[in-house]
Amino acid sequence: MILSKREYLTNLKEEDLFNLLKTKLIPDLQKTDQFNSIDAFSLERKKFYELKCRRVDYIDLLIEKLKWDNFKNKGHVYYINSTPRGIYSFNIKKINEPDWEINLMPRTTHFQDTEKIEKIVGYLNIYRDAYDITNLLT
Repeated sequence: MILSKREYLTNLKEEDLFNLLKTKLIPDLQKTDQFNSIDAFSLERKKFYELKCRRVDYIDLLIEKLKWDNFKNKGHVYYINSTPRGIYSFNIKKINEPDWEINLMPRTTHFQDTEKIEKIVGYLNIYRDAYDITNLLT
């Protein structure tokens, strides 16, 4: 059975996204350990990568302020998100800080943990803030 591009992107996992980036764009891409706040890095490029796969299509993608602040302190960080629409790369050094708001959200993304807490979040627009890298990877 052949999946459409939209179905493929909807079902993409972070491991798949990592492998696409390594195979097609960043040959020296390496994973960090599970306790690191960044998912991957390239020694050759001297850059860090945070990967996020979303099963729902959004134009404005959520980012937590804690994550944003951590990215800003790391140097060259790319926040790469997949959605059913495409794959988008946000160069954190080159975009404006989002407007922040407090939202009641799940403590973790694990479905069994339903506790909600207040988080400071902002939104990054895929048209204003990102490079569409879908065609480079699929």
